[in-house]
Amino acid sequence: MHDIFISYSTKDKQIADAIVNILECKKIRCWISYRDATPGDEYAGSIVRAIKNCQACVLIFSNNSNQSRHVFNEINSCANYGKIIIPFKIAEFKIRESLEYYLGGTHWLDAITDPIEQHIHKLAEEIEIIFTHKSKIEKLSFTESITNNQHSELRIPNSIRMVKYEDLMKLGYNAEKIAIQLVENDYINLIGVTEEQEGTPAHWIPFIQNSTETFQYMINEESRIIGDWEIIAINQDDFNKSKEGQLLGTDYKFENCEILCFPGIYYGIILTFSILPDYRNSTNYMMLMNSFYKQIEDYAEHGIFFKEWCMDVFSPEMEKIMTQLGFNFLIANKAVGKVYHQNFIPLPNNPIINRFPKLKQLYGDLIL
Repeated sequence: MHDIFISYSTKDKQIADAIVNILECKKIRCWISYRDATPGDEYAGSIVRAIKNCQACVLIFSNNSNQSRHVFNEINSCANYGKIIIPFKIAEFKIRESLEYYLGGTHWLDAITDPIEQHIHKLAEEIEIIFTHKSKIEKLSFTESITNNQHSELRIPNSIRMVKYEDLMKLGYNAEKIAIQLVENDYINLIGVTEEQEGTPAHWIPFIQNSTETFQYMINEESRIIGDWEIIAINQDDFNKSKEGQLLGTDYKFENCEILCFPGIYYGIILTFSILPDYRNSTNYMMLMNSFYKQIEDYAEHGIFFKEWCMDVFSPEMEKIMTQLGFNFLIANKAVGKVYHQNFIPLPNNPIINRFPKLKQLYGDLIL
């Protein structure tokens, strides 16, 4: 296990190396991507694991890292795992809002003046103080835990499962925490996605709070969100723009979406259908798909039907999955990604849908 995760822009590698060298000379173990990350498809997963297993994160904060999507992903993940973030500011610049969301209340170390080495030694001192304080708290918490649970039954962790908004509320989540985890997961899962396409956690909070059936989540034994599917319904004009690749994620506003509570024919957008790399296997994908089609079946039982679906796809793996589900490639999105489309009336014939005879019957009985 490493003590410190180093978050930085590759343009600041020289300073990152200096920090790692001085900290490791002081027996503070560092994780830095170019040296410690797993290459290839596991790169993103190795970063998440490093963040999860570290004690704190040092952000080498410059205008380069301020503009870096990868740095934003890492800080997002650190916040999600409750890690201490120590911004080490090496230049003057205006912090962008998406990072300010996570760093607004943190204590910064100002390292703008020369020599940089004196600031790195100060950073090492701060880290040692943080670790000492953290160790004392953990010892107290452990003692208290043992005392309080001497006579309690052993709690067996829950297995991987699908849950809804109300289930997450019982696990201590709120809409903001859910949104942070979803945005973090998307940046890991969606190749090349931009902030304009993804949006900030604040953008998605109204959807999460008010569309409790159309956002459903897969959680692991630690109750962390490891996968999800999200859908919305929009009017036909906006749907046609989506088919033409003209809409980004941030173009979907909650106030402009259809409310799925009355019988009718709707146009559906699949915002995401994804699982984190470490959890991608046939069992989990089937769990995610079954949850999705079960909800579509429940809607159909209440007279709510979908005429067409659209989805922006960002990875070759998801292209294969959507093709297997009967979706067809239409056009490249105006920013990045590909638009896939499916006519849902009449209902497509695929092995997953065949598992839901009630869904097939309800769509089969539909008269337009």
